[in-house]
Amino acid sequence: MKLTAWLLAAALVAASPLASAAQDAAAQLTHAKALMRAGVATQPQARALFGQAAQQGSAAAAYYLGLMLKNGMGGPQDSTAAMHWLELAAQGGVAPAMFILANLLLASDEVQARYWLDTACGLEYPEALQQKSLALGEGRMGYAHDEALSALYLKMATHAMGHRPPEP
Repeated sequence: MKLTAWLLAAALVAASPLASAAQDAAAQLTHAKALMRAGVATQPQARALFGQAAQQGSAAAAYYLGLMLKNGMGGPQDSTAAMHWLELAAQGGVAPAMFILANLLLASDEVQARYWLDTACGLEYPEALQQKSLALGEGRMGYAHDEALSALYLKMATHAMGHRPPEP
């Protein structure tokens, strides 16, 4: 009896409008990524799809939109808009966005750059761990020079490379 009730509840949840909307959003994101990677001709469409999804609150879409704007893919390059969308993606927990944002902020706001780099390191994002290792080893980005801590971060980066999470 309990199994039947559980199966019925699971079927109702899967058929609910919220589950359907989540599946549609995931499908839209997958489609937009395919268009972005297909080449220059389909990138404007990808940029528009990422824009729609980002405006509806998708942190992953905000990340891809920010990348496209930063690199001038699918339309003109727009550093200000790129920074906006990458920051929203970073606030949404997208580690690659945190890492890119940290590097974009490095010249203008070292404190914020360090915040986003540390946050990405907390999520074990390999590139962030590697960059922090270098910064510690060289005493850059406001980090004190610390060879032992640098070696530890490099070891963590190496480990994280073998356990990379899926892309957003």
